[in-house]
Amino acid sequence: MAFLSMDEPEFWQHYPKELEHLAQEGPTGLAYFLLGERQDNPPTVVALRMGPGWVLPRHAHDCYRFEIVVQGTLDVGERILKPGDVMVSAPGIAYGPHVAGPEGCTTFEIFSNHRASYVALFDLPEGRVEYDVSTPEGLQKLREIMRRAGQAAAQV
Repeated sequence: MAFLSMDEPEFWQHYPKELEHLAQEGPTGLAYFLLGERQDNPPTVVALRMGPGWVLPRHAHDCYRFEIVVQGTLDVGERILKPGDVMVSAPGIAYGPHVAGPEGCTTFEIFSNHRASYVALFDLPEGRVEYDVSTPEGLQKLREIMRRAGQAAAQV
């Protein structure tokens, strides 16, 4: 049995080899915990630590998703979530944009399959587009969407 603390730096260095680049490119903290063998596409928990004002653009996943706020606050549009609050989404249902509060926010997302933890679906003018952030191309596209989402949030 493993025991990890979010306060320890090695917690935020826990991810599959093929997703290491996300930790350097992403929010202030990102960790992946697969609940089974990679080849079985197991349920996956993603710890996401977002800095103050960090914007997660509107998107969906092709699985069920359960998310719990563990630190800080998260503006999800209809309300401000605080520690202990949860969100649940069904496959293909878009959510967001989500904006981390002034003190930032940490959440744990539980995905019913591993692939969906790194593949996001975005509704763009040209239709629904899938971005696989395990690839350099997918990550670059996601960066552009996040840049635009951040600009839009700043204008509000």
